[in-house]
Amino acid sequence: LIYSYARYFDADGKELDVLPTNYVLERALVEGPVYALLNECPDGLRKALSQIPPMTLLPFVRKGITDVYEKPFEVKLFPEGTIRGTGGLRIVGERCETTIQGLFAVGDTATRELIAGATTGGGSPNSAWALTSGLLSGEGAVELARSRGRRLDAKVRARGTVGLRPRSDVKAVDRRSVLKAAHDEILPLDKNVFRSGPKLEKSLAVLESAWRELRDHDHATGAHAVTARETASVVATARLSYTAALARNECRGMHQREDVPEQKPDQGRRLLIGGLEEVWTRPEAAPQWRPTHV
Repeated sequence: LIYSYARYFDADGKELDVLPTNYVLERALVEGPVYALLNECPDGLRKALSQIPPMTLLPFVRKGITDVYEKPFEVKLFPEGTIRGTGGLRIVGERCETTIQGLFAVGDTATRELIAGATTGGGSPNSAWALTSGLLSGEGAVELARSRGRRLDAKVRARGTVGLRPRSDVKAVDRRSVLKAAHDEILPLDKNVFRSGPKLEKSLAVLESAWRELRDHDHATGAHAVTARETASVVATARLSYTAALARNECRGMHQREDVPEQKPDQGRRLLIGGLEEVWTRPEAAPQWRPTHV
């Protein structure tokens, strides 16, 4: 909230001409340190800030900064995974049902396109969505369980593959190296914020190689299985994200393409994406469901 009143400066003290659509701030963060000054923050907001979102001032307190509004301080961008994103598991019903029967999506896992469109919802909408989707999906899960009856002794079959049941010979996989390879493609701003077809294709080649290594050889049991599955999920999510980004040949919302700097009216629809072995993506022909609660 307070950063909407901030002025930004580069390392030489030159003020940046930051506008909502020019990405000057993001480019400056790629090139070097950026500093924010909050001296234009209204007095009323300063007084109320500690009661509204108390976490806002906590980083300053931890660093011993007492003059938050009078001196510039360095700002950085930190990746938050899908927390600030908009896409996610597709919702197809009033109780946050997904396309998999019995699976309900909640909060950051579920798509927020239904309430935020092509951009992030921000703190308040995202919080409201987390609470609302949690209540709705909980009700849906209870209704489904009651309709099916008690099945505590029902036989189940394990379906997990990557990291648990490799396709080929079991070999030692350096998961840290695999995770770093994925991070090197999805964390740098010049790759993930300033996208282009060639950049995305190059990143996807790296991610595909990492995925094949995990799929074919990784095997873990016990507590190590958690790490194996977490590593696989990072690589899988990155593949899905960049495949969709490559397919969306335009700029829209949070998605920006340097090589296609315009928004195309004929692409004003959601992209559906899925698959593990072969990732697929296609435009949603027509919205199958729209929320009545939100």
